[in-house]
Amino acid sequence: MEFLGVGYQELLLVLVLMLVVVGPERLPGMAYQIGKAVRTLQQYARAVRDEFSDEIGYVEDQYKTLRGEVDATRNTLREEQSKMNAELRDATEPIRLASQEPLLPSLSAVSSPTFAAGDAAQPAIPAIDARPDTKAEPEKTPPLLF
Repeated sequence: MEFLGVGYQELLLVLVLMLVVVGPERLPGMAYQIGKAVRTLQQYARAVRDEFSDEIGYVEDQYKTLRGEVDATRNTLREEQSKMNAELRDATEPIRLASQEPLLPSLSAVSSPTFAAGDAAQPAIPAIDARPDTKAEPEKTPPLLF
């Protein structure tokens, strides 16, 4: 059996040396003082341990409170995001449906002129672009001089 790396033989040797050095008449008083010091150190260690335990408990309570608030906020934000997405979808649905409708009647509905059998090539039908001209040249501005 060892206590702090000291076996029972070493402990017995230290006790015998103390008996020789201190003497048998002062040894009980010294043992009392050593016991009192050990108890005092244990009380201090217990107080420090309890203090740290209380502080760690307080920090854990604060953490749990903040974690709950963060989770609640996250859930609220997710709900609001889903509401906004639904509203945006509802608002853009008519625009999306309108953009899928053809702007011009199909070419098959338009009657094409008949050509004679000798005509080899049919005239090309120009493509009609319903979009506004977006490639307008920008206005020329004079260069900036510093």
